[in-house]
Amino acid sequence: MKHFIFIAIIIFYSIGMNGQNQCDITKYYEDFISIDKSSHNENYFLIKKVVETNKKSCFSALINNNTMFIDYLLTNFSSYSNDKNLLQLNDSILLRKSYFEGLKKDSLFNSIMDELMSKTIENKISKDSLSMNQLLNIAVKYFSINRITKEGYYAGKVCTGLNNIKSTEKIRKPFIEAFCFSSILKHYTSEEFNLSGEFVSAIKELYTINLGIDEVEKLYRAQGAMFVIMKNNDKLRKMLQVEYEKQKEYLPFILIY
Repeated sequence: MKHFIFIAIIIFYSIGMNGQNQCDITKYYEDFISIDKSSHNENYFLIKKVVETNKKSCFSALINNNTMFIDYLLTNFSSYSNDKNLLQLNDSILLRKSYFEGLKKDSLFNSIMDELMSKTIENKISKDSLSMNQLLNIAVKYFSINRITKEGYYAGKVCTGLNNIKSTEKIRKPFIEAFCFSSILKHYTSEEFNLSGEFVSAIKELYTINLGIDEVEKLYRAQGAMFVIMKNNDKLRKMLQVEYEKQKEYLPFILIY
């Protein structure tokens, strides 16, 4: 009888442990994602963003450690196919219900969030390894020269949507992109790294070389030169190292220096 009770306790404990290891974040998007409808000049649009959660859960530390990281994944790797229908809804409760029903069926976003959990909180999958050069290859793509003004000046921008990732990366790397962009945004005007100032200095460096007569060719050359300048920028490299050390517990990759 004692032997039977002992076995039953082991089975119960095992089931409990397995239950604790299961953390299906896809069921709890409402806990850390908000959606609202807003308007500007009679044009309506949706505002979707990741916010900190006050609820205690297996993933709350992951979310609250870097909401901008998760927000990048939501912005760039979730479907917008139902937005038109969502904009027709005037009831905020119905809007939320419809949005989250669709998000929970979003195969791409769900797979990314599952992978993130498996490589961090659950430790079911080994983390990827990458070098600083691989990280910088993505980071520099956010320092974009998007046009040349009528006066002949380069116009630069750091943006989650308007960047050079899609035009240069055949295979997207969601987690590396999210880490690089969120880290750059945190320190774009920070006192320690001031990447905005570094970007302006890099643009000024472009004016020291005649990059072409044809405006289209000149723009392409300027953008390529910007990649190289920022790849060799010591502050950008150091900032990525600092942010990696801060966040590595919740990142699905290992940075090899």
